[in-house]
Amino acid sequence: MKKLLYICAANPIVCVMTNRQYFSRLKAIWTLALIVTAALAQGQPVRTSFFMEGSQYRLQLNPALPPDAGFVSLPFVGNAGAWENSDVLTAGDFFDMMQNVDDVDYYATDKFYAKLKDRNRITAGANDDLMAAGWWHGDNFYSVSVGVKADGHVNAPLEMFTFMRDMRGMNTNDYTDYECAMRDIEVSVNTYAEIGVGYSRIINDRLTIGGRLKGLLGLGNADFKARYLTVATQLTGLDPNLNWSTASLVDFTYARGTAQVLADARLLSSFKGLELVTNDEGYIETVRLKRRNMGVSGWGAALDAGMAYQVNNRVTLSASVTDLGFIRWSQGCTEDAYANTDDLAFDSNHPGNVMRFFSIIGRDEPINLHLLRLTPTGEHFSHTTSLAASFSLGGQYRSIDKRFGFGALYSCHAAKSKTLSEFTIGADFRPVALFDVAVSYSPILCGGQAFGVAMKLGPLFVGTDYLYLGSKAKSVNALIGLSFPIGSPRDAF
Repeated sequence: MKKLLYICAANPIVCVMTNRQYFSRLKAIWTLALIVTAALAQGQPVRTSFFMEGSQYRLQLNPALPPDAGFVSLPFVGNAGAWENSDVLTAGDFFDMMQNVDDVDYYATDKFYAKLKDRNRITAGANDDLMAAGWWHGDNFYSVSVGVKADGHVNAPLEMFTFMRDMRGMNTNDYTDYECAMRDIEVSVNTYAEIGVGYSRIINDRLTIGGRLKGLLGLGNADFKARYLTVATQLTGLDPNLNWSTASLVDFTYARGTAQVLADARLLSSFKGLELVTNDEGYIETVRLKRRNMGVSGWGAALDAGMAYQVNNRVTLSASVTDLGFIRWSQGCTEDAYANTDDLAFDSNHPGNVMRFFSIIGRDEPINLHLLRLTPTGEHFSHTTSLAASFSLGGQYRSIDKRFGFGALYSCHAAKSKTLSEFTIGADFRPVALFDVAVSYSPILCGGQAFGVAMKLGPLFVGTDYLYLGSKAKSVNALIGLSFPIGSPRDAF
């Protein structure tokens, strides 16, 4: 746990996957969150698939848009997708982080620091269907699926990285009146399994409605929030460019005055089999995973609902809401801890304090459990979290022979740290039943640089809304699926 909170500021899922020291302890839990890729971590569906009439992947966007024919997905690879969005970091930054994951000082470099804003947010998600199938019966389309999902977010202030540079002597500081206030730090991860039953019905020649009821099994939830974390000093006799991470007691020989750490932070964790291990002083030093005790940590339910209205033979309008739901985390799996820095202070009138204070501030990560001194309350209670719901509104035109189409889709994803809205326009070409290709453009989340493409070739589907065109992209997503048709198409192509 030593590097967990700090590296999380760069990526909420990569923080566990790439930190070898802690991955070995947490891998059994986090594997479910990392099924698709080590880089990305509930996944929003690929919007480009919306323009591919007859595609089963439109069901993810709107349960009232059933495919032409029934299907059976290949287990584990029938529908695997992932996405990530940041208002600060680009794809190039992410690749740099992967290359420098073991170099904590990378995050203090001028190059990285220059990219940051006052607030730095990342949201990410992934999903994988373990199995899925759907079939027509008259005017009704039924579907079932079992899958796993994960979502996470980070909200980090600029001061979090400024403090790191200060403690490495990269900035000149007057320690007679120094204060670094890091406010509203948030890191959360949510993983769960989903069992869904869907139903779509053609009411008449114009209207189709659909819904999906989903039972949820909570696999793990962690939520860290720090309203503030402030380091303040009133010290004389210190070098204004002191590198606290390499300093020795000699550098504090003439230090006089006081210093303190103030924090209001909370860690709420619900992972069955995960134990928060405290040291002799009572605060969390590490975590321990008891694999034999792992299992379901909560339960919940969610609902998808949608409708599609055919204005005429060529124009269709649709609307949907997905992932309206909750997870109730059980009492026995929940651990609660609060920051307790009351006795973390330095006073030169008490020489014994200097080593204690220096040993905390001088660690190689500025944000760590020793600095926060998170202390478990010993209380166990159940609590409820909501899913990140999505809303979509679209329109589509299709040629009379159904080979060509184009349209537009507005989507809104209520992520925990920030609501993500996107407007997508796209076109589709389907010359034969076994081949379908669509292209799209989404201008908002990727700063006008987002071109998407999706292709269905027989049983194989691949797609992305953010085709990689360079290292400056701030949003990425991908979906791959392999499924086989069952039954005859409802409307022969």
